[in-house]
Amino acid sequence: MLVNFRFKNFRSFYNETNLSLQATKNKELREFNTFEVDEKLLGKNNNELIKSAVIFGSNASGKTNVIRALTYMLNCIRLSAANPLPFIKGNEYFAFYDEASKEESLYEVEIIKNNAYYRYGFTIKEGKITNEWLDRKVERITNIFKRDVEKISINGQEQGLMGLIKIPAETLFLSIANNFNLKNIEYIKDVIAWFNSLLIVFENNANSLDIYSLEGGKYHNQALEILKKADIGIKSFEVEKDKIANVLNPNDVLALNTQMQINPEKYMGQLKQEQENLYKIDLKTFFNVFDKNNNVVGQKEIKLIKDIGFNSEGTVRLLNYLGWILAALDKGRVILIDEIDSKLHFLVADYLINLFNSIDNNPKNSQLICTAHNIMLLDKDLRRDQIYLTCKDDFGVSKLTCLSDYKGVRKNDLFSKKYLAGFYSNLPYMGK
Repeated sequence: MLVNFRFKNFRSFYNETNLSLQATKNKELREFNTFEVDEKLLGKNNNELIKSAVIFGSNASGKTNVIRALTYMLNCIRLSAANPLPFIKGNEYFAFYDEASKEESLYEVEIIKNNAYYRYGFTIKEGKITNEWLDRKVERITNIFKRDVEKISINGQEQGLMGLIKIPAETLFLSIANNFNLKNIEYIKDVIAWFNSLLIVFENNANSLDIYSLEGGKYHNQALEILKKADIGIKSFEVEKDKIANVLNPNDVLALNTQMQINPEKYMGQLKQEQENLYKIDLKTFFNVFDKNNNVVGQKEIKLIKDIGFNSEGTVRLLNYLGWILAALDKGRVILIDEIDSKLHFLVADYLINLFNSIDNNPKNSQLICTAHNIMLLDKDLRRDQIYLTCKDDFGVSKLTCLSDYKGVRKNDLFSKKYLAGFYSNLPYMGK
């Protein structure tokens, strides 16, 4: 579960910014859109979290950068130990201030994992980790480790960075802690496991379609029911998975590279490696074929990727991430989706969001964080603390504000109308 995500000096965000999933005391839609956690973790009056947060804003206002900031934090944790150069040194400081690259960037999450509260974060300055910390709470806050440029303290015991534990300045301690026999290592593993469970979906790097063949095909069956509700026309679909190379065999790799240059269309699909084997994955979608009396006389097979252009762009996008939405709901995971409404009908996007704002569909309290453009979603079954707005000032600085922080906002307001009127944030003036 995500409680808060704070970041600073990243891309279009210069000032410290907080995306909070802590619910306000507002009672509206409480039964469906929020859930409670143990009050010992967050406090008696702050132990309610929201199931979804939707970020609205004009083009280039910073919506996607919120998701990119958490994606960057995740990549640093996963990969900084193996190859720090493109990650820690590749931190994208605020773009429109010439001294920003000389200032610290901040990344911090507050999460709940295995019935404990964790606060983990780090700062980066000029390509080096300047601070890193991990706190844990069950009944009281305990520091697991903290680090600065000179020393690290683990379970309250301090030593220099060049002592028994050597930490490169470009590497997160969290990423290499498993290399040491440490007391309370299970707490560090909790945080790593939480990050590894994050699902992040961007339009241009959709995850593997192979998910529909997992878990005994249950995500396939659930997705098919949703496609029928959306009246897309697909009557059934199945995963097509072809082995195309053994990556440990140089001849296979050479042959594959040659064939991909000669006949690239033959390899259209998503590529997935499982151990030493590389597979090409596509979805075969099936449509009914009718005679002149409207009787079903057969089926037409269309491949989602190879036959690109037959299915609508919205159908392709929906099938690319619907399986991961269903997996997040099934496992109680946090999922981030950029432009959830892109190329989709408003009612389909609204349905996907409401899968999370549900008791029946979301019994494990999975959380969705997404961006959207369609302002009709503002008026559909969202609490004020679930709506975030981005805007950018004249100096290129993005700002993220929760609708519940605005004064004079009533639950019966037509949010979309006030948004278009510029009541909540600045919008581009497109007049002649």
